[in-house]
Amino acid sequence: MTTERCELVVSNTMWQHLEFYDTETFEEVARIDDLIAQPHEMAFDHKRRLLYLTHTYRAGGYGEKGQEHAHELSVIDVDARKVVDVIDLRPYYGPHDVEFDVERDLIYTGVERVDGRNGVVVVDPETRTVVDSIPLEPNNSHWLGLTPDASRLFVAHKEGVQVSVVDLAAREVVGAIPVPHGTEEVDCSPDGRFAYVATPIMKVLNNVSQGAMNRLPAAEGDPPTQLLKIDAATHEIVGSIDFEGIVCAVRVAPDGSVMVSEMLFPEPDEEDPGEVPGQVHLIDADTMTRRFQVQAGELPFTIRFSPDGATAYVANLKSGTVTVVDVPARAVVHTIEQHVGAKMGGLPRDGRRPGVTAWVSH
Repeated sequence: MTTERCELVVSNTMWQHLEFYDTETFEEVARIDDLIAQPHEMAFDHKRRLLYLTHTYRAGGYGEKGQEHAHELSVIDVDARKVVDVIDLRPYYGPHDVEFDVERDLIYTGVERVDGRNGVVVVDPETRTVVDSIPLEPNNSHWLGLTPDASRLFVAHKEGVQVSVVDLAAREVVGAIPVPHGTEEVDCSPDGRFAYVATPIMKVLNNVSQGAMNRLPAAEGDPPTQLLKIDAATHEIVGSIDFEGIVCAVRVAPDGSVMVSEMLFPEPDEEDPGEVPGQVHLIDADTMTRRFQVQAGELPFTIRFSPDGATAYVANLKSGTVTVVDVPARAVVHTIEQHVGAKMGGLPRDGRRPGVTAWVSH
C-alpha cells in the first residue's frame, strides 16, 4: 500500500475505550480506558492535535425507549493519548456526529430533541464552551456533512423526511431537501459541489434469542435502499444508485469517489445464522456506478480514508473489528480485532450492542 504514515483511532461504544493503531503494522500503540458512556463519533482538530469525541447515551441505542441521553464532548490529546477535558453541552443532549470547522475554528455537533431543544450546537474549541445553537425543524440531527470551504452544513435526520442545509456564516437554514423515507449518513465531495446521503432510515429489530439483528420487512410503498447524489448549489437530487441491503455509512474519498457500507442480516427464523458479513462498495461519483465491492465484517457502520485515499478503514458494529481495504488493489488486506473481550464476536444475548467508530489522525 502507498498510504502515508498515520494513526487509526478506534472507539468502542459498549466497553468505553479508545484504541490507537499504527497503520503500517496494525499494532495497537496506546489505549484510553474508562471513557464516559457512550463514545460515538469523532472529529480531528489538526491545529491543536485534539480529537473531539461525542457521547450520545449512557446506555442503549438510537430509538430505544427510556434511554438516558448523554451531553458531553471528550477532548483527547492524540500525542499524549489522554483525555484532557470534557465539554458539557447542557442544556443540549444526545450529540451524534461532530465536525470541525477549520475556517471559523469551531466545532459543530448534531443533537436530539430533548426538552424542546435540538439542531446543531456550536462549540468554541478555545474556551471549550457552547457559544450558539442552530435549531432545525426535524427532531433529531444525526449525521453532518461539512463542505470543504465550511460554507454549508448538510444535516441528515434519521426518521426526519429531509436533509437540512445550513448556512454556517449566517447560522440559518437555507434549504430542506425532501427525502420522504428518512436518511442515514451524509457526506460532501472534496470540491463542495455535491452531497451524498443514504436512504431510507435503517429499520431493524434486535432479535435477542438469535443473538442478531433482523431487518424489518419492507412495507408497501417503501423505496429501494439508495445512495442519493445532491447538487449542493441547487439542492436537487441529480443521481442515485440502488442496493439490496441497508446502507448506513457514507464517506467521500479524497479523489471524489464515494464508499458506502451495506449491512446484511439473517432471516428471523434461522436458529444459528452464524456470521453475516456486510459489504463495502466504492462508487464512481460521476456515473453513480460501482467500481468494486469487498466483504467487510458484520454491520459495517463507519468508514474513514487515509489522507491520500489509498486505504479505507471500515468499523464493523457487531464484529467489533476494523476492515482495512487497499483501494487501488480493490482488496481487503487486514482485519483489526479490537481488544474487547469474548462477547465482541457476536451480539451479546442480553441485547447490548457493541460498536466501533474510527478516525484517522496524521
